[in-house]
Amino acid sequence: MYFLAYVVTKNRRGAVASVRTLVDYMEPIDLEPFFPDRDSDEPIGRQIVRRLRSAIETGVFAPSSRLLPSRELAVRLGVGRNTITSAIDQLIAEGYLEARLGSGTYVASDIAIQPITQRSLPYPLPHTAERFLKAAPTIAAFADRSGALRVGSPDAGEFPSAVWRRLARRGFDRMAEHLDYGSATGHFSLRNAIVQHVRQFRGVSAEPHQVIVVEGTQAAIRLSTDVLMSPGDPVLIEDPCYSLAKVIFDTQRMRLSPVDVDDFGMRVEEAGNAQLAYVAPSHNFPLGGTMSLPRRSALLNWARERNAYILEDDYDSEYSFGSRPLPALQSLDRWERVIYIGSFSKTLAPGLRLGYVIVPRHLVEAFSLARVASTLGGATLLQTTLAEFMAEGHFARHIRRMTGIYNERRTALIDTLNSGLGGSKFRIGPSQTGLHLALIGPPGYDDLPVAQACEAEGIRALSTYCIARTDCKGFRIGYSAAPVDEVTDAAQRLLAAIATPC
Repeated sequence: MYFLAYVVTKNRRGAVASVRTLVDYMEPIDLEPFFPDRDSDEPIGRQIVRRLRSAIETGVFAPSSRLLPSRELAVRLGVGRNTITSAIDQLIAEGYLEARLGSGTYVASDIAIQPITQRSLPYPLPHTAERFLKAAPTIAAFADRSGALRVGSPDAGEFPSAVWRRLARRGFDRMAEHLDYGSATGHFSLRNAIVQHVRQFRGVSAEPHQVIVVEGTQAAIRLSTDVLMSPGDPVLIEDPCYSLAKVIFDTQRMRLSPVDVDDFGMRVEEAGNAQLAYVAPSHNFPLGGTMSLPRRSALLNWARERNAYILEDDYDSEYSFGSRPLPALQSLDRWERVIYIGSFSKTLAPGLRLGYVIVPRHLVEAFSLARVASTLGGATLLQTTLAEFMAEGHFARHIRRMTGIYNERRTALIDTLNSGLGGSKFRIGPSQTGLHLALIGPPGYDDLPVAQACEAEGIRALSTYCIARTDCKGFRIGYSAAPVDEVTDAAQRLLAAIATPC
């Protein structure tokens, strides 16, 4: 039996103190299977008592957890019901179980859990598994969602719960429609609503059959690489970049070809040969810049000349502040080179696990079949709820309302940083789009000690997002997750840490 876990330990201020990766827990434990051994000389009833007692003592059956009814448990274990009731009666007498009238049999609530004896892992890990384990620090950093300045978390308190509940009830009234397998590419009503949204918000040109609904940006990138790439193929990627995209490319054994990013996006003139380019042209992660029109045209020409494709990650560009928003790169594509990735994680909530890929017409069938092969699609009820939410105008209103809220926090954050930086060599990166900005330091600055000191605020060092660069120093700062006062207080603590010599 294996117990798989991923634990992030935090200190008193909420900062990550230690991370125990999967490998810490992937060890066989000295726990017998619950099913009886019919080849043993030990009576089956005694085996069941002993094994159930051990499962309770070690916490496999947690305190106050409910057991299956005795009749069903007997069927599942393939023994007589009297054998099960006798075992349960004995463990009730010993204090391990308790019977609750009209409810069933439960593990006693006051049982003291004993540690499980672990043995060394007897087998070497496959090379593929080792690639994922090497990504553990990156995944751990992404999993830490604490701090007022954390990135990637919209304000859950502002989620339009009342409207969502009302629309979800409609779906429950038609529950039978949603219980069978649906379309692997997504419910048509949601694909149609997405097309209407991206046409108006982002200038994207598409039809519903080009949309594939997925579980978010990660799923979209993975689906795209499944269709387009093979191990060893080169991938053009921004440097610095979104770290979990890099994890996908690394674990699928692709060759990274990093290209430096500045305030105007990827320096396309430095791009080499590759089959795929992964970019966030509307809001680079983490520096925040927007790719200029000349560079967008150059990137499209690069893809056309090499018969390559571009993954456009448009993760939070619905939020634009004080500037004319540029349309998506896909809107300029005349040669069907762009695969557009959108997500509802920043505009609504990451827990919905909903995003989408818009693919060129000649790739629709391949992407659709790949989606069938990988997951058979997502939950229909959730998709139809979101479709109605969008079709009735609630989504557009929510974005409009949240743009005002986030702009207030963004302005307060920038004012706080400007007032505290004084004559320092730090500068604030572009902040006209999206839900985070970068505080960029001088090239020789060591950003790791301050980032570690301010980890509880949700701060991360820019250098941790770099692939080959050594001149990108500073901090990634979000302003969407907490109210104005918490954002500015956390920013003050960051400024104090910067001002304190390490």
